Amino acid sequence: MMLPTLVVALLPALAAVLYQPTATQSPLNNELTSKDIVLFVTAHPDDECMFFAPTILGLQSIAQPPDIHVLSLSFGNADGLGETRHKEFQSSLDVLGIPEGHKHILDHPELQDNITAKWNPEIISNLVSFYVNQHNITTILTFDRRGVSGHLNHKSIFHGVRRYAQSRTVPPKLYALISVPTLTKYTSILAPVQANVDLYGMRLWRRVDTAALRVLRSLGIVEEEKKIALPNPMPVFVSGVNQFVTAHKAMRAHWSQMVWFRWFYVLFSRYLWVNEWQEILS
Repeated sequence: MMLPTLVVALLPALAAVLYQPTATQSPLNNELTSKDIVLFVTAHPDDECMFFAPTILGLQSIAQPPDIHVLSLSFGNADGLGETRHKEFQSSLDVLGIPEGHKHILDHPELQDNITAKWNPEIISNLVSFYVNQHNITTILTFDRRGVSGHLNHKSIFHGVRRYAQSRTVPPKLYALISVPTLTKYTSILAPVQANVDLYGMRLWRRVDTAALRVLRSLGIVEEEKKIALPNPMPVFVSGVNQFVTAHKAMRAHWSQMVWFRWFYVLFSRYLWVNEWQEILS
């Protein structure tokens, strides 16, 4: 009898935790302004919503949102559906709030959708350079070296973008989406709950740390000008329910890809709820 009562009592708290989007106070979302221009570099149409939706939507909700561009390096033509997927890419980005002129998709002969093929990092570097220069990009976001799903095309993008950054004296800031283990990847609604608990715990710890420092100063144990430097937290974006629904709608715009295992993905994937980023220093 106690268990059902406890569950009912916890439901409002769970709903409150899930309803609002949250994010760490990191340089990725705390220092960007309307003067910044962000480029998401993806491999295929549907990557933008399968993996990056929490960040795309999260960046649009900050006080001074940056301009956001999305670049897909292929039409996703592995099954001969390239033109269809091109149109779906446009529709998905409409749902995610990306305006015309900020949606970019390529059909390069050396960058064709193929799960067994590594893409040439030099070609990727040159293409990224072109878009960075054309649109004055200040921040690039893409896959990490493991490519989230392990897809070789995803992994290749990391190496190509990093090569571009290493070739520049002052490159844009570069962030890679952190790949998590397979079991963690499919934690569904538990992912935002855990992430929010971590974020709220981190904020509470910082407040406790600040209060403790004030007490130490008042007792003369710590010099007045002495400051304890806390490291910048990992950039994390956690979608609320509305953002999750938007990401789900964007994914359904890729109707040609909605086979049974993709339905499993959109129901259980952590990446429709939570994005965690690592800055890659060139």
